[in-house]
Amino acid sequence: MSSIEHPGEPLGNSLRGRLAAVVGRAQNTRTPTQTVIARAQGVHLWTADGRRLTDFTSGVLVANLGHAHARFEERYRHYCGSLPRTSYNATTPIEVEAAERLVASLNMPNAQKLFWAASGSEGVQKAMWAALHRQPDRPIIVATRGGFHGKKGLAADVSGESSTNPNVRFISFPLYEEKTPEFYRSELDALAAEFPNRIALLITEPYLGAKGSFHPPAWYHQLLQAWCKKHDVAFILDEVQSCHGRTGSMYAFQTYGIQPDLVVLGKGLANGEPAAAVVGRADLIDALDYGEASDTFSGNPHACAAICATLDVFDEQHIVAHCQTIAPVLRKKLLALKDTFPFVTHVRGEGLVYGVEIADADTANRCVLEAYRGTGKEGVHFLGPLAAKVLRVSPPLVITEKELDEAFAVLESAWRRV
Repeated sequence: MSSIEHPGEPLGNSLRGRLAAVVGRAQNTRTPTQTVIARAQGVHLWTADGRRLTDFTSGVLVANLGHAHARFEERYRHYCGSLPRTSYNATTPIEVEAAERLVASLNMPNAQKLFWAASGSEGVQKAMWAALHRQPDRPIIVATRGGFHGKKGLAADVSGESSTNPNVRFISFPLYEEKTPEFYRSELDALAAEFPNRIALLITEPYLGAKGSFHPPAWYHQLLQAWCKKHDVAFILDEVQSCHGRTGSMYAFQTYGIQPDLVVLGKGLANGEPAAAVVGRADLIDALDYGEASDTFSGNPHACAAICATLDVFDEQHIVAHCQTIAPVLRKKLLALKDTFPFVTHVRGEGLVYGVEIADADTANRCVLEAYRGTGKEGVHFLGPLAAKVLRVSPPLVITEKELDEAFAVLESAWRRV
């Protein structure tokens, strides 16, 4: 596989070439930049060749507290202490503390017990296993069309527009079109009539990220929840990319005014340590017996330490309140880009997660590249476009107005070259 090269990046070009020689191309998604990051601090990244970038990705909605956050790192070291690297088939005091605090943080009646997982897609699979085991005579799975829950197993089966799993059925999610609640209710009722007492679960995301950042009206999720309750269907909310403040609430189910039966948490849950969890009703969690949700790294002591450290910082530094304060600033600046550049066709989002839709895929990739090049010494870091032409804007939740001003000044200059 040939590697991407950028003018004036001798070290970065060398490292990209060396990586391509030993790591398969499928390991990474294709982007116009393939940035080589040598160090990070706060909301900034420094390339191997010394350029500074404002991080508009938070990794991939992971580093909600930014990079090398002093208080997080201090608390993380405190909790880690002399913990073992693994506690498989055992437990540690930090796991107990992390589990109790995480369940309590959801602050809803359905948050009673949890499973650990090492990644979001593993958490999705465990949530679905639990729902299927609770009612083994109900094999039918309902998912919202256009979602992304993972690349493997059941998580892959409920991602996208169609499925090879004969038990999966898809329903519509609000995109560009404006349809009435009755349209979506009719879809659900048709499935209930086709499969009476045969549907085990309905899984959705608060917003469709990979599809291009589509954020529904609150009534949509409330409608799904009411239908699930009526038909005794487990309502699973995949909050892997939205938990811990991203939508302007600690959890997106709070933003949308619902109480799911199971909530899948990941990405920002441990601020960069690989950790995920499924939190929800005890009867669903306990539907799985010993070993049926077991795996090597779930509940890892260091992951649990990172979860506790993250919760500490959110409490002490009022991270969600800051997100709520800075969110209107970000929205105003993104809408100004739409007014300035004709190739920006839509701006969609909430809190500190937005999708900026560009006129076409080639222009979207050019926007990513020119943002990276920026003014020479300064740039803005995006991932490759979602759904071919949507740029995700998801900076760390700790970003300040001054840092946004600086980043958007770079963007406005760079995108004039597009």
